[in-house]
Amino acid sequence: MSRGLKTELRWLAFVTITSFVIGFSFDAEFVWLSIALFLFIIWLLYRTAQLESWAAQARRSGPPGDDFGGIWGEIADDIRLLSRRYEKDKVRLQAVVTRVQEMTSALADAVILVDSRANIEWWNRSSQDLFNFQDIDRGHKLVNIIRNPRFINYFETQSYSSPLELESLRNEGQHLEFHVHPFGQGERLIVIRDVTRVNLLEQMRKDFVSNVSHELRTPLTVIKGYIETLIDAPDLSKTLRNAFNQMLQQSDRMTALVNDLITLSRLETDQTELKPKPVALSPLLETIVSDAQALGGKIHHQITLSGDAGVSILGNNQELHSAFSNLTFNAVKYSPEGGGIDISVTQTEEACIVSVTDSGLGIDPKHIPRLTERFYRVDDSRSTALGGTGLGLAIVKHVLARHDAELKITSHLGKGSSFSCYFPIERILREKVA
Repeated sequence: MSRGLKTELRWLAFVTITSFVIGFSFDAEFVWLSIALFLFIIWLLYRTAQLESWAAQARRSGPPGDDFGGIWGEIADDIRLLSRRYEKDKVRLQAVVTRVQEMTSALADAVILVDSRANIEWWNRSSQDLFNFQDIDRGHKLVNIIRNPRFINYFETQSYSSPLELESLRNEGQHLEFHVHPFGQGERLIVIRDVTRVNLLEQMRKDFVSNVSHELRTPLTVIKGYIETLIDAPDLSKTLRNAFNQMLQQSDRMTALVNDLITLSRLETDQTELKPKPVALSPLLETIVSDAQALGGKIHHQITLSGDAGVSILGNNQELHSAFSNLTFNAVKYSPEGGGIDISVTQTEEACIVSVTDSGLGIDPKHIPRLTERFYRVDDSRSTALGGTGLGLAIVKHVLARHDAELKITSHLGKGSSFSCYFPIERILREKVA
């Protein structure tokens, strides 16, 4: 039991005994006890009111120096102790916050902190330079400051697995990359990076590839034409004819490589929004099957078309033909003689899946994540012998991206591979039956 409580109990005992003795003297014990207890309760309420007033003043300007006795003094001492601890914690936490803000302000990346209602709480110096934030903007919606429709849609959908790249509305030619990191109770931290230089280097690379590819096309055409003319010469020796045939094969390979580079460059640099038109899958895939059988030549493959091909995809016919033919021709090239190749079309509630499955040698799982990289080869010697350019799957990836689709690859060594194109159901149209 605390000292203050003991003091209060002693006072209660003294008042009770004194009032009882006085009451006994006047033969009115109950009356005097009642009066004494009533006065004691009034005294307790008065001291409670004093303590409440003291605590209210402590909340406003810190604990005053008033001294209380008994249990009230102990309560006041506890409040003073808690107040001192609170002030120490407040100073310490404020120092941490200030330190973090100073470090964040030193970052070249812009940092913005918003609360659970998407109102701006804080920003660093780089953010102020990028978006011209003012003190009046604190507490306002972030989307009212950054009024880019793409950013608003990205920010409000709350799907932040990939960053968003935008051209700045304030500085022409400046490219910004937005990373949103949710934390706490609905708060979000937005990190904005200036990727103008990276974007410029990427554009220079694309322009270089595009220009070199177009410049190589003309001399290759001339060289190939002269080689074909020389091969047809009647008095050409066997040695020279073999040499010219090899030169023709290599020029064909170079031409295929240049054509793929041009196609890939066009897909990368074409920033215009795709104007989708219905592309019927059935005739498109039947044409690809016919071309694949011709490509196989003497090496006979069992190429089948299965599933529900009676649908249309909203997209670009030429690009879809390029993607599906690349997958099918790869299956032909890497499948042994007599191997089976199946092109299937299946529909689920969420997607339409166009798959090309072969019974070839398969691919080691460690190579699958890199298959869509430019010039990446699982077996360089075998790919070269078959005339591959190493760009086919990169073209497929870009075509599917332009159609909001995704490529998924499954493979097992010795059992074949399956390349599946997942198109969102919004891009699918079923053919009307008369």
